[in-house]
Amino acid sequence: MRQYDITGMSCAACSARIEKAVSAVAGVSACCVNLLMNSMTVEGTAADTAVIQAVENAGYGASVKKEGVVSSSADWFKDRETPAIRKRLLVSLGILLVLMYFSMGHTMLALPLPAFFENSPSALGIVQAVLSAAVLLINKRFFVSGAKSVWHGAPNMDALVSLGSGI
Repeated sequence: MRQYDITGMSCAACSARIEKAVSAVAGVSACCVNLLMNSMTVEGTAADTAVIQAVENAGYGASVKKEGVVSSSADWFKDRETPAIRKRLLVSLGILLVLMYFSMGHTMLALPLPAFFENSPSALGIVQAVLSAAVLLINKRFFVSGAKSVWHGAPNMDALVSLGSGI
């Protein structure tokens, strides 16, 4: 029984896709993916390189879990992703408030626009496009993960988020 660290999973569809891909490798008798721990346990005679290649072909990352490294259970359950998500959310909200001011503030709330934009709808459109692009770039993780999942024939939650946001 060997253990692997998995990267790039975000939902149950991701872990199911990895289990299916690794179970198809010759020499694998059992495969169990743990979404919460970002890990995978594989039983069988398959080579590590074949298992890792199957995970990578499914659109995710994998590495052999280092033996002898004992980490406390507190390290396993430490939330590393929420602070990054919170930071992206706050920056996105700041940009979106400015975008809403330029796109709807002057029409719906009669807020004044800077003089330069009063008679220049194309400049206003360019500012709105740049602000929208900034929000999309800040949250590009959803687009990259969604595109990879569609490319590998197994759309996941990120594909839905990127489709909705992109439209």
